[in-house]
Amino acid sequence: METSQEKIFELYIQHLSGTLSAEEESYVQQQLQNDPAFYAEWQLLSKEAANMHAGDYLQRIDSSASLEQVKQQRERPVTRPVIAMKRVAAAAAVAVLLIGSGAVFFLVNKRHQAPLTANALLRQAKEPVKLVLGQGQTVVLGDTTHQTIALNNATLNTSQGALQYTSADTMLNTLEVPVGETYKLVLSDGTEVWLNAATKLRFPFMFGQSTREVYVEGEAYFSVAKDVRRPFIVRTALTQVQVLGTAFNINTYQAGMVKTSLVSGKVVTSAKGGAQQALSPGIQANYDANAGFTTSHFDEEEVLSWRDGVYYYHHMPLVALLSAASRFYGVRFVLDQEKMAGKSVTGLMDRKRLDDFLSDLKTTAHIDYQVAGNEITLR
Repeated sequence: METSQEKIFELYIQHLSGTLSAEEESYVQQQLQNDPAFYAEWQLLSKEAANMHAGDYLQRIDSSASLEQVKQQRERPVTRPVIAMKRVAAAAAVAVLLIGSGAVFFLVNKRHQAPLTANALLRQAKEPVKLVLGQGQTVVLGDTTHQTIALNNATLNTSQGALQYTSADTMLNTLEVPVGETYKLVLSDGTEVWLNAATKLRFPFMFGQSTREVYVEGEAYFSVAKDVRRPFIVRTALTQVQVLGTAFNINTYQAGMVKTSLVSGKVVTSAKGGAQQALSPGIQANYDANAGFTTSHFDEEEVLSWRDGVYYYHHMPLVALLSAASRFYGVRFVLDQEKMAGKSVTGLMDRKRLDDFLSDLKTTAHIDYQVAGNEITLR
């Protein structure tokens, strides 16, 4: 077993949280007695943990606090994106605590990165963002460079993952954002729409005189331009949301469920059966096809973080997490051991840090992985 600084750090975190296996405990004791370098690093970590009262911290920590620690670390140079639940959550929370102290930053800074093949897989050519015009023509939209595309019925301008256009055509078009990507669209009335991965938006280049209607499948955030003469209507397979000028997020990823989260303004969401739910800022409406509407408060940072390339999850079963990760990263994840399916985790994913996501799953949840072909197998 290796005795790198990274490995000593991982073992010490597990030691603090009580998650060392009998074999690992025996190994640690053997190395403390026989390896001076191991002993010195262990003593340094012990000293820093004592100075920060890490033992007391472990007694207080829970998964919610763990998630808050991760949020606070998000803007710092070092981030540990995955925190496993229960005692494993405590281990990762202490890791964040130690990292935050700066005293052992050199350990984390020198941590061995996951195999490059994971990032290589992430960098493989993905499906591009596409605009399918009403008459059937498909236009591939660039993600970084500026493009001007002249069509028979419109002029498209793309830059930095965003699309603007000029056109008088009222035919419905479909903007398709693939897995692993996000995209921004500015509609003809000035409304801004951010589309998450695996999302489709049907919209006309030019709205009619009475209403402004679009259709969404997936997840999108709308900042609606105010127009008292023409209400803005977002339709999904199960519901519709009507507004004049407001900002809200709508999520239809889960089959049979629509989540509408209001950031500002006021909206009324209704179901096809006639049920309605008015929302005020900070309230989310959950529409279940079987149970109808329920409402709850929501954490704006968690709900909207996808626009910044970050995904928060809380008490999420591993199977559900891997489904979300597949969509988020644009990479297929496979769970080799179904016995792990019920394991729940709390933390975040950063779209630019797949290696960190995998490395931390391995460290905190004791889940190994293998990259083969175009998929990642966890075992």
